[in-house]
Amino acid sequence: MKIKYSLLFLLLALLLQGCFERKEKQTKKEKQKYEGQTIMVIVPKLHADLVRGAILKEAEVFEKMTGANIKVVTPNWNETINTINESINGNKDLFFDMYIVVGLWNGTLLSKENMIAKVPKWVKEKLEWEDVLPIYKNNILTWNNVTYGLPYDGDSITMYYRKDIFENSNIKQKYKKLYSKDLNPPRTWEEYIQISKFFTGWDWDNDGKIEYGNAGLRIKGDVSLLQFFAFAGAYAKHPQNKGYYFDPATMKAQIANEAFVKALDDYIELIEYGPQGMENFAGHDVRNSFVTGEVALAIDWADLGIYSANSENSIVRDKIGFDILPGRNSVYNYKTKKWDAIFNNPSSISGNWVIFVNKNSKYKELAFDFAAHVGSKKTTKKYIVDPGSAVNPSRYSHFEDAKSWENAGFLEDRAREYLDTLEKSLENKNVAVDIMIPGGELYYKALDKYLYEAILGNLSSKEALSKAAMEWEKITDDLGREKQKEYYKSSLNMR
Repeated sequence: MKIKYSLLFLLLALLLQGCFERKEKQTKKEKQKYEGQTIMVIVPKLHADLVRGAILKEAEVFEKMTGANIKVVTPNWNETINTINESINGNKDLFFDMYIVVGLWNGTLLSKENMIAKVPKWVKEKLEWEDVLPIYKNNILTWNNVTYGLPYDGDSITMYYRKDIFENSNIKQKYKKLYSKDLNPPRTWEEYIQISKFFTGWDWDNDGKIEYGNAGLRIKGDVSLLQFFAFAGAYAKHPQNKGYYFDPATMKAQIANEAFVKALDDYIELIEYGPQGMENFAGHDVRNSFVTGEVALAIDWADLGIYSANSENSIVRDKIGFDILPGRNSVYNYKTKKWDAIFNNPSSISGNWVIFVNKNSKYKELAFDFAAHVGSKKTTKKYIVDPGSAVNPSRYSHFEDAKSWENAGFLEDRAREYLDTLEKSLENKNVAVDIMIPGGELYYKALDKYLYEAILGNLSSKEALSKAAMEWEKITDDLGREKQKEYYKSSLNMR
């Protein structure tokens, strides 16, 4: 009997040893999968480690896992689009296997024939494609209804307010006496302006300092334009019209129509109800003004939520409220040139970061594999709760685990409200996206110049937008109106 058991143990030992050896060989094989292969990745260098920081960290992780060599190039913001243009126009010294770009650069890459590879089925399976929110799959990651982009960051612009102040009985009484209505989080931009005015110029939190109504981006040469278009969406993004910046049938610029003029007038008025110097506010100024208790309202991407929860300067961690962007009770229809009396509050998903793989890459499988690793559920979940990453929710699963957000600094009820607000915003079928056609940066640059002149008071809103529209028309003609028209339709999945 002992001999029988001894033989059995020996057989089991040999079997286990074989399993371990096979597992070790398999692990070694996986680690050496891309040994000797190098890909070049481009992603812009932004403030601190925003966007690129996670890419650099995950490149090291992926290299250890697979033996690949991931070289990440990080020019500054302005240099990046110039470098990309040089690379796609034949500069062999600037070949990139993978591009990580903001949505407004999508058209530059996707309009170049045979430049960007379609996302294969195996990559979608690895990405757990069904987990990616439809608003991104249908508006940001596709071109002419074909998937070319891989998810990395989801950007939704939302509203933040001082919940404790809005619920203060004395303040509510004061507001009602002044305006004959209850103080609630603003449902319309008209209410947002009125509430901002109400909170400006007095010490409403009793800290011995004068406070203000709102904070928002206004500085020239940053991403302020994206927030302007988020603001103007309620005025000019009609739910029945896919076009927003242009008429898709003619490519005629719409930014000088009366809806955009009215939006810019209101956008400028809000500066009066913000902290001193708001005309030059960048993103970090908005976030710091809100978390230090200087303002009652703010408009920002999802970054402000996580920043409010764990910034060492934050005094609003347990006092913050969240809501979708305000709307309007009428919206302009550029087709009929009339205002329609309907409530309109489109979501804004401007500023998303997308991954593209070069179709001509020598190591396309490696590039897709790394892109899938970066955009995976596991990787993105790690960075959406990191305030220094600028990676925001883009998947269903990102909204399921409130505990992760609590661990990142949120109080339990604040985490749930924050996630519910973002989810509600991202369920909206009426959405304003970036200009995702060739020359996107040229259109933005032209408008940025005149918009800032209006903000400084050197031009009226109508004058500024009329001048910008004239430049837009010239850009369209220079790039080819018929081509641009087809590209615009492709970017909106209208072809």
